[in-house]
Amino acid sequence: MSEDLDIDKYLATEATQLQKDQEVERILSAFKLNPFDVLDLAPDCNEKDIKNAYRKKSLLIHPDKTKHPRAQEAFSLLKKAETELSNEKSRQLLLTIFEEAKITLIADQKLKLTDPFINTSEFKLQIKQKTKDILIEQELRRRKLLKRELEAQGLAAQKAEQVEKEKKRKAEEEKLWEETREQRVNNWRDFQTKKGTSSQGGTKKKRKFGSEFKPPKVLAEDPSKPYIKRPTNTNN
Repeated sequence: MSEDLDIDKYLATEATQLQKDQEVERILSAFKLNPFDVLDLAPDCNEKDIKNAYRKKSLLIHPDKTKHPRAQEAFSLLKKAETELSNEKSRQLLLTIFEEAKITLIADQKLKLTDPFINTSEFKLQIKQKTKDILIEQELRRRKLLKRELEAQGLAAQKAEQVEKEKKRKAEEEKLWEETREQRVNNWRDFQTKKGTSSQGGTKKKRKFGSEFKPPKVLAEDPSKPYIKRPTNTNN
């Protein structure tokens, strides 16, 4: 009789552990951008449903009560989903996206609001998939915007760093200029002293004119050529 009880207890323990592992895997495979999916709740649930679902699942997959290696990761996702849905503004935003997905599907399929197909599980799955597409698109836009902001911040930080380096360089140059002022003054005084000594003790060289005007040489008369007298002005 006791052996039967031990076997039943063992099987119950194994079944419980299997359920815990399955729930961990379900949460890990859920669509992370949809907290309703993580908590396995319908969009029309109320605040009480959210709290009850979180309490039940958190006790089931708590890292201290399951041996699953990724239990902590699943528990963090569960807590994040519960926090998002407990926020009224966040939950209303998600419900707006669900409504947008529903209206888009109705328009695309040219359905009427009274069409029975809208209440079928198939159509609800379509809404879930459409909602997923919208959330993914929004997340991609958010990441692109964040990337541009980070790039802009990086450029601004780089520019500020360059300005700071230039400012530091100028300050160092001014400091060096001030530190060497006395040396420059002394060098100038030494130069002026040497220049004055050289002008007093030296002899001035006479100016040499190397290109004075010289009259042209008079050529001797050639006896073989007749002499032609240059005409003179007799009026004077």
